[in-house]
Amino acid sequence: MLFGQGVVADACERSLRAGPERVLRLDPKEVDAQRLRQADILILADAADPRSLLAAVSPRLERIDRRRPLRVLMLDDEARLDAETLAEATARQPSWARFEPVSLPRHAARRLLARWPLHWGADPRFGQRAHLLILGEQRFVDALLVHALRVSGYGEPRTRLTLLSDNPTAWETRFERAYPQARQIAELSFQSLAAPDLAQAPPVTMAVVCSTPAPQAVRQAQTLIKHLAEVQQCSPPVLVEVGDLRADGTLEDWDGQLIPIERRQLALERAVLLEGRGDELARVIHEHYRDTTEAQGRDPANEPAGQPWPLLAASYRDANRHQADHLWAKLAVTDCRAVPEEQVESFAFAPIEVERLAIIEHARWAADRWLDGWSYAPTRDNARKHHPQLIPYQQLSGPMKDLDRFAVRLLPTLLARSGLGVLRMLVLGLVSPPLSPKVPSAAPEWPPGLSEIPPGSSEARRSTRPPNPDRLFRQALRRLVARYPDRALVVAAALDDPNARRFTELATAEFGASLFVLLRQPLPVLLDGLEAPARRQMLALLTQAERRIALPEPNAFERWLEARAEILVDFGAGADASADASAKAKARPSEAAPAERKWLRIDPVHGLRWTFEY
Repeated sequence: MLFGQGVVADACERSLRAGPERVLRLDPKEVDAQRLRQADILILADAADPRSLLAAVSPRLERIDRRRPLRVLMLDDEARLDAETLAEATARQPSWARFEPVSLPRHAARRLLARWPLHWGADPRFGQRAHLLILGEQRFVDALLVHALRVSGYGEPRTRLTLLSDNPTAWETRFERAYPQARQIAELSFQSLAAPDLAQAPPVTMAVVCSTPAPQAVRQAQTLIKHLAEVQQCSPPVLVEVGDLRADGTLEDWDGQLIPIERRQLALERAVLLEGRGDELARVIHEHYRDTTEAQGRDPANEPAGQPWPLLAASYRDANRHQADHLWAKLAVTDCRAVPEEQVESFAFAPIEVERLAIIEHARWAADRWLDGWSYAPTRDNARKHHPQLIPYQQLSGPMKDLDRFAVRLLPTLLARSGLGVLRMLVLGLVSPPLSPKVPSAAPEWPPGLSEIPPGSSEARRSTRPPNPDRLFRQALRRLVARYPDRALVVAAALDDPNARRFTELATAEFGASLFVLLRQPLPVLLDGLEAPARRQMLALLTQAERRIALPEPNAFERWLEARAEILVDFGAGADASADASAKAKARPSEAAPAERKWLRIDPVHGLRWTFEY
């Protein structure tokens, strides 16, 4: 049952009618007691005056007799429902009426960063900083900024957040007054929209544009894309709030960067409102807390934080959500992936991973407290929001560090209770030829002697008819999947080579591989150099990319392959490089560099050549 008028109620109705439930949109004055008794969920959605709507509905709920619980969702788009008003309305209601405030900006921000996480455009394990740029100033942007701070912990270097607006000084003053500890979490830079200074900043890895009207936002996004390509030689995805605008182009019309979003649609998705989609892991975390409390001999129902989820206060729900939302960052910095539990026999983080993730977990916990108004003090005082553990991880006592380590070791158990397991990634790095023959390449060197077949040998005679490339690609992928059944396959490729694109197509479509796109040059330059069929192929693969990693610096692509790929795959001719060039690629080792270099050459004449047992 939906009450309310205006854009929020209209958007909510459109979303709900896409599902199987019966939806009644009514005026509160028209609702009788019988209909209220029959309703399963009551939604109050009035963007202009939610307080008056709440005042009109509350007396009717007080007068009816009902046994079944009734969820009452109070949608708020402009922060017009203050905590005091909600508390008064809730206190007067019968016990079967369960009021749940729903902040649309906060819900939309959470959904956006779940779908497009901060590490989508960066590789923290390669030392890259996540850099989110937000253009525009509105309540949704503030909510997005706060949630980005909550999930921004990837260790060092810290995440950068750049905020562009017409009045950056006023925005900075207002935000710092509300969140005085925010700069302890990430680097913040409030800048003028008219003259952004990004030349010395780390490359932007994702941007969100939220201006009004929507056509202006699209124009600003297109201008930003050109500016970033010129100043930073990067081409990050740019999410644009388009409101009621509808895209009517085809894949061929896409520039590979601009992605339309509608914030109310994100927040009002039917499964989110009615089924709690996105809260599954938060519920598991809460149930684990209740089980632990009970195992310690205490009744969780006697504690505010131990109530069943439907009765749990919003602040405790949010704490569970924040912990759950950051789990994916922890998996990203350890090259792990959550998969259906039946695919995993067992998993445990290595000791070095536990310690690294414990540092990150402590920073996440501290960020959550700082954003909630807590600060450091030698003695804990809940009333004043003082906490003695708001200090760097290195200064914690041993028992306090053990709490963070325990939280990290618990992650596989929590995922298992959600029906998920953890697999380590197997990163296949596809070697590409140099972008230009005039530019020296530092491509990793194929081990000498393994690329040649002696003339006149039986193997050479069998190679007079080149094998079909697709057959070779499938054969290689089948062997890799069979050789590593306990790993999650990831293809990392520049996609500026036709063999790399076709291999990636087959790996993702037929073998369940994920894709890391490695951008050696700005995307517009890459796309402009492709013929129409290849351009469409490239754009289709971009829609599937789990990561889009910019590597525009000289030899950065080769250094990434050397540091991050466990198996290097090349396609025969043009793959070799000189020993000097190879030494350059290895000059800067990474902590993520694999201990053993494995190679697979897929040669159109000689077939598959391996340097390891497959």
